[in-house]
Amino acid sequence: MTMKKAALAGALCALLTGSAYAQKAKDTVRIAQAQTIGSLDAYMDPRPEVYFLSDAVFDTLITYDAAAKGFAPLLAKSWKWTDERTLDIELRDDVTWHDGKPFTADDVVYTVSWLTHPETKLRFANYYSWIAKVEKTGAHAVRLTADKPTPSALAMLASANVMPIFPKHIHENMKDKLEFGRAPVGTGPFRVLSLDINKGLALTRAEKYPQANAAKTAGKVKNINVIAIPDSGTRGAEMMVGNIDLMRDTPIDMAENLASQPNLASTVTSPLGSSYMLIDAKGRSGRKELQDPRVRRAIMMTVNSPDLTSMVVGVKAAKDIARPAAMCNRAQLGCDYSATLPPFDLAGAKKLLAEAGYPNGFETEITAPSAHSGRLGEIIAGRLREIGIRAKIDTLTFAAYRDKQRLGKIEILVNGWGGGGVADVQATLDFFFSPGPTDYFGVPRLTELAKQSAGEMDDAKRRALVKEIFDTITNIAYMVPITAQPAFWVHSKDVALSGDVTFSAWGLQAHQISWK
Repeated sequence: MTMKKAALAGALCALLTGSAYAQKAKDTVRIAQAQTIGSLDAYMDPRPEVYFLSDAVFDTLITYDAAAKGFAPLLAKSWKWTDERTLDIELRDDVTWHDGKPFTADDVVYTVSWLTHPETKLRFANYYSWIAKVEKTGAHAVRLTADKPTPSALAMLASANVMPIFPKHIHENMKDKLEFGRAPVGTGPFRVLSLDINKGLALTRAEKYPQANAAKTAGKVKNINVIAIPDSGTRGAEMMVGNIDLMRDTPIDMAENLASQPNLASTVTSPLGSSYMLIDAKGRSGRKELQDPRVRRAIMMTVNSPDLTSMVVGVKAAKDIARPAAMCNRAQLGCDYSATLPPFDLAGAKKLLAEAGYPNGFETEITAPSAHSGRLGEIIAGRLREIGIRAKIDTLTFAAYRDKQRLGKIEILVNGWGGGGVADVQATLDFFFSPGPTDYFGVPRLTELAKQSAGEMDDAKRRALVKEIFDTITNIAYMVPITAQPAFWVHSKDVALSGDVTFSAWGLQAHQISWK
């Protein structure tokens, strides 16, 4: 073991008390992940790992129950649309912040006002652009006024990725808002005991959680400790000897080997997301070959392979995982589509390339913003070589990928999309089809359809708009889902993970962890 790995293992043991003690008896689940966590502020640091932990500590006004296919109360106990733009919300009066202060309407008004203030700079500011005004109508009552009819409003309010409520009495007084995420105080099922970017995070179950419901229960374990171990081999070694209880971000071959051990097991959870391929049809990168729909279709005909999912998640898990049929998930409100994805057909792909004037193929580049996308990109590059396309892989950090995206330098993108973490298709439409750096299509009709969908309250009419969008990108080969993006967990056999479809981008919520 290298000195770096030994130091990481030592830090892990120091935080998690080592394998010599029965952690089930201590009611402490120890989690290792690849990325460090220095903040639980999902507004300032919007990453899947942060969403997972932020959701444990903070609450939204309402939540979405995927099993019941409906919204459920959380911090709010009821709500009513008085017209197409006005939402009156009654709040619970028995909720307290983790520091003992009462939760009131002032916290909601403050959070929403801060989110929508012109000087608040957030990556996903468009999530709040529909809110024209928020006002207090009682000690535990607020009114939200939309700037136009917004069919996705409740889904936005229900998303842990979009609108966790912050305590006014703490957050308002901080000159540097980044400080709040380093010592967070929420109303969620777990409260923070300690958070250090080097030592990790320690959570403990909240003493009271009266707002619990079927979709977001109280914590089932007393303590959750989380530490970052960037090296997958070190994570695997610590799992083998019992120093950690739960991990993900593991290459599939290692995960399957670990799960075969007598003290370990595996669970696959099914978040909304998928891995996808996007091709620069607009020509921003200057790769003119990709502007030909025959070339794009040929490329996409190499990825609809029946064995590709098994390469990503393993043969065993792949038996229960279907490839997504479109870039929206029918578990989301507003999603619809009918077009059939290009078939897996290498001979047909070669023929299309020849028809387009590229019988010998060409060179291109696949951008991959994560290790998982990079592994998938390597598989796809191998398939492309079979039809003559020579693709190199550029695996980047997320920040470098965003820079490359803004500069319009992406030719082919292989990435993951979690559906926006929202129980509505609009987050996907806004992300991919709004003018800006994410637009690699250059089709005004798609932008207009997405804009119309954002304001169409009639469900049937809205689905017709959405169906045209997703059928168009399939038929003209702009973007295509490659595989489902399930979360593959390796864990102690004492640990149980509950839940099926979750809107968590990490594929799990803290309240879904329990002991057998």
